Amino acid sequence: MVANIADAASTSPSGAKSSLLLTEAKIQALRPPEAGQVEYCDTLVPGLRIRIGVSGAKSFVLRKRVAGKYRNITLGRYSERLPLAEARKKSRQILSDVEFKADPVASLPKAQKRRTDGYTVNALWPGYKKAKAELRKIGEIERVFKRHILPEFGDRAADGITRSEITRFIDKIAERTPVMARNVLSYFSAFYTWALPRLDRLPGNPCRDAGRPPKPKSRERVLSEKEIGALWHVLEGEGAPFGPAIKLLLLTGQRRNEVFEAERAEFDLEKALWTIPGARAKNGVAHLVPMSPPVLALVKSLLDYDRGDKLIPARGNWEAGPSGFSKAMARIRDDLEKRIGEPVPHWTLHDLRRTMATGLQRLGIRLEVTEAVLNHLSGSRSGIVGVYQRHHYFDEKRLALAAWAKEVNRLARAARAKKTSKSRGARS
Repeated sequence: MVANIADAASTSPSGAKSSLLLTEAKIQALRPPEAGQVEYCDTLVPGLRIRIGVSGAKSFVLRKRVAGKYRNITLGRYSERLPLAEARKKSRQILSDVEFKADPVASLPKAQKRRTDGYTVNALWPGYKKAKAELRKIGEIERVFKRHILPEFGDRAADGITRSEITRFIDKIAERTPVMARNVLSYFSAFYTWALPRLDRLPGNPCRDAGRPPKPKSRERVLSEKEIGALWHVLEGEGAPFGPAIKLLLLTGQRRNEVFEAERAEFDLEKALWTIPGARAKNGVAHLVPMSPPVLALVKSLLDYDRGDKLIPARGNWEAGPSGFSKAMARIRDDLEKRIGEPVPHWTLHDLRRTMATGLQRLGIRLEVTEAVLNHLSGSRSGIVGVYQRHHYFDEKRLALAAWAKEVNRLARAARAKKTSKSRGARS
């Protein structure tokens, strides 16, 4: 196999063999040369080469004329993380950037990179963040950039990214979470509106005509009393990280990211108080959440001072929040149906927030107190009322959350009693 490859490619004066159609099998079969290094050119993507040295290490290189001079752009070591398909994808992106007269800076030597860093999304991001620091949603914007935009486009020349690339990127996110896809596109578009006057070669905002997922229908799903009680028992058997985290969602009514990304320093056990900083709150306003006795006990059980800063870390990584939400939710939904013994309409983690708000209203809690618990700046707390009404209902929030915790406990006891009764009936 190796001999056939070598025979099919004669060495050129530059040290590169003549072109052939690269495949994974051919790359894996390549043997190191006796001295120096050898490059094999790909016939599918112009300029793409696989380089192999005497050590046997194989690296992808893209050779392209930029500004009248040839440049060898190292894409990275051939591995499971950088297979042939990914190297071709990176090469096409760089070639596209060059066509838009942007410098391909992802892997250039440092001296060249310093002259052209201003073109990349990574390089522009700090300036954009500083310019928008006063925005109420800057914390959410930063999370979206770090989680979605920068990993995908950070090393790309900002004036070479096309609307079709952005459309495919947004479509991929929309397959999982349509709402997040719309947010990502909106934040990326705002970034390009800011960047447009700073990039002479940028013809227009590529996000403006990119595909936008349709606005999802507003949800009204509220878990029934029977579902709440049964869910509590399912969560008791789920274990960390999702069991305790979803219990906190149900008992406090806070947002998913506010719970799953919470840090230990936010919790004051002596005062039974959870302070969500403005940088993490969706509306940018710091939020005080009084902890009911069950929440306080739950948080105490989660605090472990021998590990990282996260209250609910990922399994095996104390410095990061949990992942794998889709699998966990599918498992929990299935367990809930099995426990109830009948189909359960689809529900999401955000529906727990609506369920708690509805439960507070059922318990007779005033609307403005419910909105204070949820940290809403809408309805009774928006507009001119929100400007002049500075009462934060702290004592009322504590009473409301304590009442809701008692209600969840009541529903859990009722679900346990019903389950026990059915088991006895089945045995008799």
